[in-house]
Amino acid sequence: MNRKIRLVLTAALLMVTARAMAYEEIEDLVDIFATGGRFIAMVDGRRNFSEAYRSDEKILWQGAKGEVGAFLTSDRLLAVSVRSGQWNTIYLKVNEKKGQPEMLISAHLVVMLTAERIVGFGTHTGGFIQTRMPIGESVADRAAEGRVAVVVTPARAFGFSSYRRGVAEIRFKRQEKVVSLKTTYNLIRLRTSQRLITLKSEDAVWRQFDLK
Repeated sequence: MNRKIRLVLTAALLMVTARAMAYEEIEDLVDIFATGGRFIAMVDGRRNFSEAYRSDEKILWQGAKGEVGAFLTSDRLLAVSVRSGQWNTIYLKVNEKKGQPEMLISAHLVVMLTAERIVGFGTHTGGFIQTRMPIGESVADRAAEGRVAVVVTPARAFGFSSYRRGVAEIRFKRQEKVVSLKTTYNLIRLRTSQRLITLKSEDAVWRQFDLK
C-alpha cells in the first residue's frame, strides 16, 4: 500500500471517529403515557413510575427521547429520567399559566422556557435546575441536542449540560451580536461578531476566543 493511499485511509478514519464522537446513538429508554388518571413512565422496559393528575389538569405538551421524558400540564411540569427513580414535579407560576411555555427536548435534557424563567432537567442533574429570565430580555435563539442545551437572548447565553446541576451564563460585550449558533451532541458553539464561544458537556464551562 503506497503512502498516498495510507494517508487517505487515515483521514477517512479520523473523520468517522470525529462524527461518532459528535453524534452518539442513544436508545430510547423512556416511554411515557397518561391513562386512568395517572401519568405513567416506563423506564428501561422494567421500572414503572406513576403520578396522579386531576381531572381538570390539561396536558399541553409531552415528549420522551433517549433517557428522559416529560409532561407539561396547565399546572406543572413533570419529568423523569433513567436515573431519577420517580417523577419530578415543578409547578408553574401564576403568570406562566397565562401562556403556554416553550419546550425543548434532547436525548438527555428537557428545557422549559417562559417569560419569567428557564427550567432544565437532565439525566444527571439530580432534579430540576432553573434560572430567572432577565427582565426586558426575550429569547433570540435556542437549541437542545444530546447532552447540551442553550438559550440565547440579545444580552447573554445560558448553557445547560446533563452532567451539571446548574446553569452556565455568559454575557455578551457591548455591541456584540450573535452571528450563528450550532450544537452537537456534547458541544455548544456560538459565533458572535467578536468571539467564538464554546461550552462542552463534561464541564459546562464557557470558553471564549477573540476573533479580533
